[in-house]
Amino acid sequence: MAKKIDADLERRLREESERTKDDPYPIDARYIRPNRDRSRVYSVRLSEAEYEEVQRVANAAHLPPSALVRSWILARLEQERSA
Repeated sequence: MAKKIDADLERRLREESERTKDDPYPIDARYIRPNRDRSRVYSVRLSEAEYEEVQRVANAAHLPPSALVRSWILARLEQERSA
């Protein structure tokens, strides 16, 4: 799922981010919240080991755990629709 980023590119992006962190946003920049229309929440109980494994996979994918789990659910729903 996650692609490994080139180490040199990652270094350059981090340097640019650090160098420009206090710069104002461009005048034409728009702030968007793409998941704002998502209004339902599911609570799921996981064992500590399952929770930690989700965290590990999410970290490896450079995603928040909730985004990773949501992507898994949506992918499975797509499979069910296609079946």
